[in-house]
Amino acid sequence: MEILEAVHALHDVHLRDKCERAITAVQRTIDLYGVSSLAFSFNGGKDSTVLLHILRAACARHAQNTDHATENTINEGMKSMLTFFFDRADDFCEIREFVQEMDTRYELHVQSMHGDFKAGVEQLVHKQGTKAIFLGTRRGDPNAGGQDEFCPSSPGWPPFMRVNPVLGWTYADVWGFLKATQVPYCSLYDHGFTSLGSINNTRPNSALRKEDGTYAPAHLLYDVRMERAGRNSVCEDSRSAPTGIALTAALLIIGDEILAGKVDDTNSSYLCRELYALGWRVVKVVCIRDEVDAISSEVRALSEAYDVVVTSGGLGPTPDDVTMAGVAEAFGHLLVREQDLENRLRRYFGANVTQSHLKMADAPAGELKAIDCFMDDGSLSPFPVLQCRNVYVLPGVPHLLRKKWAAVKDHLSTAKGRLRPFRSVSLRLSTGDETIVAPALERLSTQFEGSVGIGSYPVEGRTDGTSIILSLESKSSRQLEAARDALVTDLPPGTILGEQRNSATL
Repeated sequence: MEILEAVHALHDVHLRDKCERAITAVQRTIDLYGVSSLAFSFNGGKDSTVLLHILRAACARHAQNTDHATENTINEGMKSMLTFFFDRADDFCEIREFVQEMDTRYELHVQSMHGDFKAGVEQLVHKQGTKAIFLGTRRGDPNAGGQDEFCPSSPGWPPFMRVNPVLGWTYADVWGFLKATQVPYCSLYDHGFTSLGSINNTRPNSALRKEDGTYAPAHLLYDVRMERAGRNSVCEDSRSAPTGIALTAALLIIGDEILAGKVDDTNSSYLCRELYALGWRVVKVVCIRDEVDAISSEVRALSEAYDVVVTSGGLGPTPDDVTMAGVAEAFGHLLVREQDLENRLRRYFGANVTQSHLKMADAPAGELKAIDCFMDDGSLSPFPVLQCRNVYVLPGVPHLLRKKWAAVKDHLSTAKGRLRPFRSVSLRLSTGDETIVAPALERLSTQFEGSVGIGSYPVEGRTDGTSIILSLESKSSRQLEAARDALVTDLPPGTILGEQRNSATL
């Protein structure tokens, strides 16, 4: 029962919807084949761990629909379903221990199997009558090509139905579920492993390596494309291991006037510089109209994909200020008059308060946090920064945004812990032909892949004759200096006019 309650309590509406879809797929499979004809391939990895609890939730739901559901009836449902684990000599001991722990905790009666997976499945189908097998396959997995949630076995295999309830889940969905429901998972994921194979082909993910040589936990992986970066046949070259963790940010700039070219957007460049200086990596900047549906769609997508989202614009007393309505819709909340915000506004405006003033007290119901800001005289501002989940809502007027950003900046540092900042080196070149420097940059990119960011920017009108600026950035001083020295050595003689460090200005 506790897993159903945990699913119901998920704050992320879209993750909850994915859970419900997965649970429904499992329930439908139970209705089609009966629990005793089903099997669950449990390998101890993060995806199959999510699936384990989706199955438990489905069994709980099934028990609710047929009988009085208790924890015992849920366990009985899982015991009636065959759970199997392919035990191999090159498995991590942590995987075996985790599978055993789950076996004991949830009374799974896990059947250990050995040898070839196909031969094991043949035994399940022909000798034990298995008709469908639940698998923790997700799109993007090497074996996921052409598969659907329900997918018959391939030619040459014994006939059974592959059921992939979490096929459409992302890496962020998996970790969102595991962290929100607080279910146990294999301890390797807390030590830099993001995708588990065998001890011979799996290492901690280099993208999570910190400067002290230890690794951050898997849920902090900022580039989900690197999920399988630790799955190599040999140990990764330490030269290419990124050091320091960069959490990701996205900016949502809201305003018809910006898209019409009536007002220049200076907020995005300011916020990019500020976040970069804090050690955050701005991955995406989006500019959209003052439309509730558009704001809702972008806020929801950005919130799911990135660690933090900062919006700019659409706050105020006029009808086109609809950002708060969009944020509320994005997270499935009602837009309500927030009493504390209303009280602040009434105290500030006194007898002159109007309904237009009070419109600025409308905010998403639930999950809302007000971050206090201060006026120039040091008094408390009646207009705090509003935070909903990982979204910070700022005004579009540049001088107001900069004042409020100070509060967000402090809050990010407190909430996430101080991140190691990016360090950078810029080289000013006299040549304007990028093809001359391209080979050197290609070699540098290969040598320092993942640990040093490399950029080339043609410029015009510089009084010192600069035509190209080469930029190197890293969170590791050692890697940055090594890349800088390698680049200086490799560039054509006489092309470097000067060098600048830790400057965000080109």
